[in-house]
Amino acid sequence: MALSFLTNLDEEEFKKFLKEALREIVSENLSLLTQPAVEIMDIKQASELLHLKITTLYEKTSEKTIPHFKKGNKLYFNRSELEAWIRQGKVKTAEQTQSEAITYLLNKK
Repeated sequence: MALSFLTNLDEEEFKKFLKEALREIVSENLSLLTQPAVEIMDIKQASELLHLKITTLYEKTSEKTIPHFKKGNKLYFNRSELEAWIRQGKVKTAEQTQSEAITYLLNKK
């Protein structure tokens, strides 16, 4: 069996085995963390990022309301542009709106 070799190891051999296994696992996970996020995305990836249906994305691209690229019949999206597009839709709090209104009224002549 696969685990039967562990019973044949003494304490020092087991510690060495465990350290090597952990080192391997950690290095694999660190390499995943250091890989840059995919910048150019296809429509499926953009759909997953935005939590929108693909048909909704097609509508938004045809209306030119979402940043995108077209190469042949394929649509592509830049991740950072999509994230900026999301941030543009930020809704101001009532306090921010009131503050802007007061500033506007004070500056109005």
